[in-house]
Amino acid sequence: MTGTRTHCDAVVIGAGLAGLSCAARLTRAGCKVAVLEKNSRPGGYGVTHTVRGHRFDIAVQAIGGCDSAGAVYGLVRDTGQETEVGFLACEPARTYYFHNDPEPWKQPGSWQAAADMLGRRFPAFAPAIGSCYRSWAGLLEELQAIAAQAETGAAYRFSRDFPLLARYGSHTLQQFLDEQALPFELQKLLAARSGYCMLPPGRLSLIGFACTEMSYGRGAWLVEGGILKLADALARYLGDHGSSVVCRSRVAAITTHRGRVSGAATRDGRMYAAPIVILAAAVRPALFSLLDSPGLLPARYSDRLARMEQTGSYYVGYYSVPAGAAGGLMPNCEIEEQLETITGSWAPSVYYMLVPSLVDPGAAPPGRHCLCLSIPCPAGLRLGRAARLRCRAMLEQAVVRRFPALAGCMTWLFELAPEQLAAISGNPDGCAYGWALTPEQSGIKRLALTTPLAGLYLAGHWTMPGGGIDAVVTSGKLCAQAIINSNR
Repeated sequence: MTGTRTHCDAVVIGAGLAGLSCAARLTRAGCKVAVLEKNSRPGGYGVTHTVRGHRFDIAVQAIGGCDSAGAVYGLVRDTGQETEVGFLACEPARTYYFHNDPEPWKQPGSWQAAADMLGRRFPAFAPAIGSCYRSWAGLLEELQAIAAQAETGAAYRFSRDFPLLARYGSHTLQQFLDEQALPFELQKLLAARSGYCMLPPGRLSLIGFACTEMSYGRGAWLVEGGILKLADALARYLGDHGSSVVCRSRVAAITTHRGRVSGAATRDGRMYAAPIVILAAAVRPALFSLLDSPGLLPARYSDRLARMEQTGSYYVGYYSVPAGAAGGLMPNCEIEEQLETITGSWAPSVYYMLVPSLVDPGAAPPGRHCLCLSIPCPAGLRLGRAARLRCRAMLEQAVVRRFPALAGCMTWLFELAPEQLAAISGNPDGCAYGWALTPEQSGIKRLALTTPLAGLYLAGHWTMPGGGIDAVVTSGKLCAQAIINSNR
């Protein structure tokens, strides 16, 4: 089949959940789409791995957007996969063990419930707490509304139509909280999920935080049976409706003709001809190395790409523990503790513990539980064997100090470091959420869904609204909407 040529309406590069989401929406609108995936299976970071009967979503914790009004559930519903893909609520959404607090903060899966709980704890600030959450919800709504537009229009119209984005576009989370004159203890609880964004509140974009916080505003969930079921269901939908997912198909070039994209060529000599290409993979290496006419990108756009900052990655260890040792554990925990130095001057200040089988009992054999321990890693960090051994020992010692019942009960299964996560996802250095959520790279300052090259679009955590499963599924939906609207 070498040298074959396939004609389609659109080519999607990358079969992660952003690419699959975009392809499914386009297919539903009547387009024939080819999704090209370098790996042997779809899913990207949304992959499930089973070891000795223990099933792990290896790079995903609980996800948002699975309620009846959410982006993930909407995708499942609109593609008719409701009987194939089910969701299990993770409640509390996350439990935070702060260093000096005697009791953990059990964050509810509803922003309204969280606001009410905090209002009872800090009654003098109850109106301000409600105002914070309403502002965050409004920021996400405005960003989603603007993402599908081709242009924002005049400055006065932007300020009128998107008042929250206009007001807070350059704010950090810390600036916003300080402006509300909230006490430190309340700020800490309101900003608890900032760790998910891998930046401290003083560097984290308010808009980036708001998108993350409100993506969990109506619950945190696990996909029953593993998140790969979602990717597989979307791939089947595409195949059943005239589109396709072509795995083990590494793109060699994004082709152009007369100043616009004309398709994609793969390393095995196949050509996929299409007037639309959606890049749902790492943007910077793709545009710098795959575009057959890089001069078509304006220098200003290329320079901006070269300067953009990526997020960090993770080291993750996976374990089996006996059911008796898991008594009292929460399914999704963030634990604040100054840990030892791993490499150079880097010393993690938090680690994460996930016990998915507390939510989905089928994830572990009878009498056992799955357990993951992870720490965030700085951007660009590589961990050799010795550093991985130190990470493993450090995490095991830390979790036993916090939860003594786990002592001597943790059976090692496997580990993933940034290098392995890079190989799985194709993200440079295994970066977890695309571009870092700084004020300079969030909101309308993030890469748009459209590009300066006609017919070339972006989907995924490199574009709006940002990182995380709910956000990338949303980006796929918005990208498809922009394509459909431009061809009406």
